[in-house]
Amino acid sequence: MPKTRLDQNLLKKLARKTGKTEKYLREQISIRAGKLGVSSEAFLILWAKKEGIGTGVYQRKMLPHIQSEVRDTLPSIFVLSQQRLKPSVSQKKLKRQGGKPQLSLAVEYLIQDKELFDRCEDLIKAKKNFDRVFREATTILEDRIKKLSGIKNLVGVNLVSKVLNPDPAKAVIKVSDRKFEQQGFFNICNGLILAFRDTTHHELSNKFTEQHALKFCGFIDSLLAVLEQTKKQNEN
Repeated sequence: MPKTRLDQNLLKKLARKTGKTEKYLREQISIRAGKLGVSSEAFLILWAKKEGIGTGVYQRKMLPHIQSEVRDTLPSIFVLSQQRLKPSVSQKKLKRQGGKPQLSLAVEYLIQDKELFDRCEDLIKAKKNFDRVFREATTILEDRIKKLSGIKNLVGVNLVSKVLNPDPAKAVIKVSDRKFEQQGFFNICNGLILAFRDTTHHELSNKFTEQHALKFCGFIDSLLAVLEQTKKQNEN
């Protein structure tokens, strides 16, 4: 069995952040990784994320199966982190104790689509102007519909009406053979365009919070996942 090779630079950063020795960390990583059923390399990444240490550079160098372990295990790490937070902790105190690391875990937990994550992560973590998240997320949704359908000359509700027609037989992209499901997905996307896309693309707003932005991106992520499973049909 090949010897586990933990990234030395990331291990040093974790040691500095936690105040623990590298020897202690190696032992704990091995033990905790075993309990979760993941490799030590993956658990090192997860632990670093939990401590608010940037791991993007290190994660991209990992083998594909280790990257998958990180993605698959992240939800449980996020839930455990949430459970450790006391309800009485104030928002200011939460930020001092690591609010941003908690937010980073939440973002990675909720947003699996790479393009959505890459374009919205920094906007969600900003201090204000969260309407930019709604603007970018709806643009990504619209762009994905264009790419999957091959239709470039329509935008907004006209694009959704053409591509996701409520009648599966007439839709360019078929979500379901059942008309009520096709119509339901059409209604969701059409409603998002009318309620959020059109407004945020033409007006500035301060009414959205960090929490609103995170939840909205999580929902858009779910829609993008559905779109990736759809079938393209010949245009009528």
